[in-house]
Amino acid sequence: MPLLKVDDVTAGYGDMEILRNVRMEVAEAEVVALIGPNGAGKSTLMKTVFGLLHPKSGTITYKDRPIHGHEPHDIVGLGLCYVPQVDNVFTTLTVEENLDMGGYLLPDSQLPERREWVYEFFPRLRERRRQRAGKMSGGERQMVAMGSALMLEPQLLLLDEPSAGLSPKLVDEIFDNIQNINRAGVAVLMVEQNAQKSLEMAHRGYVLANGENRFDGTGRELLADPDVARLYLGG
Repeated sequence: MPLLKVDDVTAGYGDMEILRNVRMEVAEAEVVALIGPNGAGKSTLMKTVFGLLHPKSGTITYKDRPIHGHEPHDIVGLGLCYVPQVDNVFTTLTVEENLDMGGYLLPDSQLPERREWVYEFFPRLRERRRQRAGKMSGGERQMVAMGSALMLEPQLLLLDEPSAGLSPKLVDEIFDNIQNINRAGVAVLMVEQNAQKSLEMAHRGYVLANGENRFDGTGRELLADPDVARLYLGG
């Protein structure tokens, strides 16, 4: 039984269809990479899974429970959290305050324990817990955003372009963080501009083109596919 299943989903904005009959699955404790050219519908699919957009047709199930048409606050309570590409932290709040906002569903008594769990993944955040997020680097803000999403101990974490705009060194650090999070048992669905690197760490991947499924397979299979390499990996 997949943790997340997207079945024949068509979605978009108003009358504009961005996704057409898209299918995808994420298993428990699995990393799935979602790649494709700009405008392929990757971020639209993430938003549709998380309830920011509602599908025109098709179904989305999480832990065998239909969630298509549900609102984000309902979906978060089921154990699925989303980190958008931009505007993903409260810039005027400190690191600790951002984490507490991420754990808004928890009793206050549980917040310290959950923060400590997040700090195990991001030791730098513990060092800078009193610093305002708006004064941090792009990579550090991304860590704050991911840490905030982890406060509710989700079973599935949706990441939209986690390495966007970061230096190569910080990209490596973010990917190490993602692997550590996954090793702790959290499944990850990731949209990533660095297709090569994301497929290298992914258990499986999907390639979208023009809002439709184009290729799918294990990360290694997609990396070895000459058509995928030629069309999407620059090889």
